[in-house]
Amino acid sequence: MKEFATIESSDTLLLYSKAKPRKLFVNGSEIPFTVKQQEGNLKLTLSKPRLDPFNNVEIVLENSSRVFAYPVGILEDKDFLYQKDLGYKLYESETKFKVWAPGPGEVFVEVFSLDDLANPLFSLTAFPQPNGLRVARISKNLSGYAYRFKIKRYGETLYAADPYAPFATVNGEFSYIYDPEKVKPRGWDEDKGPALNNPVDAILYELHIKDFSNSWTSGSRYPGKYRAFYEKAHDAPLKSGTCLDHITELGVTHVHLLPVHDFDSIDERDPVQYNWGYDPALFFVPEGSYSTNPHDPVIRVLEFRKLVQELHRKKLGVVLDVVFNHTYNTDTPFQKLVPYYYYRLTPDGGFSNGSGCGNELATERQMVRRYIISALKYWVKNYHIDGFRFDLMALLGKETMLSIERELKELRKDILLYGEPWAASHSTMKDKPFIKGEQKGVNIAVFNDELRNAVKGFTDDESKGFVTGSYDKKEEVMKGIIAEIEYSKTLSGFAKEPFEVVNYVSSHDNLTLIDKIHKSCPEEKFENKVRMAALAISIVLTSQGIPFLHAGSEMLRTKLLEENSYNSGTLINELNYNQKYIYADYYNYVRGLIELRKREKLFRLKTSNEIMEKLKFLPIDSPGLIVFTLNDGEKEILVAHNASKENQEVLIDSKEPWKVVVMDCKIDRDGIAEVSSAISVKPISTTIAIKNAGGE
Repeated sequence: MKEFATIESSDTLLLYSKAKPRKLFVNGSEIPFTVKQQEGNLKLTLSKPRLDPFNNVEIVLENSSRVFAYPVGILEDKDFLYQKDLGYKLYESETKFKVWAPGPGEVFVEVFSLDDLANPLFSLTAFPQPNGLRVARISKNLSGYAYRFKIKRYGETLYAADPYAPFATVNGEFSYIYDPEKVKPRGWDEDKGPALNNPVDAILYELHIKDFSNSWTSGSRYPGKYRAFYEKAHDAPLKSGTCLDHITELGVTHVHLLPVHDFDSIDERDPVQYNWGYDPALFFVPEGSYSTNPHDPVIRVLEFRKLVQELHRKKLGVVLDVVFNHTYNTDTPFQKLVPYYYYRLTPDGGFSNGSGCGNELATERQMVRRYIISALKYWVKNYHIDGFRFDLMALLGKETMLSIERELKELRKDILLYGEPWAASHSTMKDKPFIKGEQKGVNIAVFNDELRNAVKGFTDDESKGFVTGSYDKKEEVMKGIIAEIEYSKTLSGFAKEPFEVVNYVSSHDNLTLIDKIHKSCPEEKFENKVRMAALAISIVLTSQGIPFLHAGSEMLRTKLLEENSYNSGTLINELNYNQKYIYADYYNYVRGLIELRKREKLFRLKTSNEIMEKLKFLPIDSPGLIVFTLNDGEKEILVAHNASKENQEVLIDSKEPWKVVVMDCKIDRDGIAEVSSAISVKPISTTIAIKNAGGE
């Protein structure tokens, strides 16, 4: 591991070295200091405050090797918080570059022709400012040119793209200068997403760009590309209903896209390579591998804007999956421009790995938090994004998430925010992690993995859940039905309000729903496995909170038991639209449940008080049966989830007949039957009945 030191204050450094320091020089002058051994590092204290972020600090070790110091903790002084725009700015006859890069050394802007990225046309000096800014300017409009930063520090020369630039060349090696206002599809200024009265009115559909259209069954002429979202399929082998037609036909309200910001794990020039995209690089730039021409920095921006515009035309909101907890590696513009500032460190100077991906962004630091919020605002303003899903949200920290919520709500009051309230491993973060419970009273929702596990068992093993025969999970399922609010002494979860909870049973991670059922119940006949999947989806779509569907779960999507398909290629991951016809009854059932949820507001109660008042569980002795009613004084809905393999009856005594709209994995809004004394609940299925609330 590289030995180095960090400047933490005007008189303090931390030395990450196994060898002890012998001498310390600041700008060539030897300075006296004291040493204190700490866990994994040495604390060096100067006799007098002498340090600032721009000092050249060199430490000579007892073995005569030399170590250099980089500003980190000292940059948390409010004087180094720069709130104005960073990146390039185009004027009629001038171009200005601003980059936050406090520290010793020099920074230059190298300018290139897009046709020759090997030889710079010229270089500009980025002059340092007291607040850590470096500024370069030239009396020329450089629109259409590429550039990168050249950093010379402590005898080392490094090159970096601009982390704030909205355009980049193929594979993000260079930034590109262009005016985003000139990259607008027709009608873009009038474009906006559908209004969302309350998050519980959303039905989320999680989708990967390539999965959406890569299969031959999609009929798309642009498989795996942004363009497949807004160009009509041609020569479709199926009757109808693939790609965007499929999503609109299904009836969901929001498309949740797996990461589309630039990521580093694939070569954008190779259309065969596949990755989910949780390997971020440039957070302001759309991923180039989904563009029809990744070599043109402008095309990806135009195509993604057209994608958003088309989804909005279809009355679909667009949610982006964003990965601000780590970067693909630490060979990034962040580390090159301000070494060790953007990343959390372990006590011995390694990179903290709470992400499980080798590093973590230090979101508690003011300019890291500022970068994240700036990027999110950019996507909202320039791409009209309707919401964000935060990967490993616990690692972003509570203070950062509260800042995100506050600033994004100022841009758009109905913006949808949710994420994973966990980390992948131990973190050295100093901020309070944003875990389950921290969302109480905040307009940020968290994934309900407790309901997920209760319904189907743990994600990738043979364990069972309620729908697969483990009836002891009944109470946990009931907690999910009430959106994990404090409902009673025995039914009390982690949420204060229903809009804080995202209910789901499958996602891109882990086994698909039907694959998990196959693994948990290998001996079960296939018909029952399908019924188990239908019951699981029924629970999600009839529970309070925000429902979330993994793309393809409406047509029994399989990944052939692949539990971590992040780079398994398109054949494993792509959506096979044939399955919506092979499993037409199942697909129509899920589609009908979505329509029912949208039609009946009782499935979308807005507050915990409403749930307490209007949702009542019936006392049922059968361990495999859950029954509850929803009543608002005008209408009453009875929902019965039967996970057992026996037919069950729910006794009712009502003068007003109940209209059964869901029974035996079938749905009919006009009614399957009318009953007044007992409601039948078929094995491994959901029954839903509706009546006027005036009846007794």
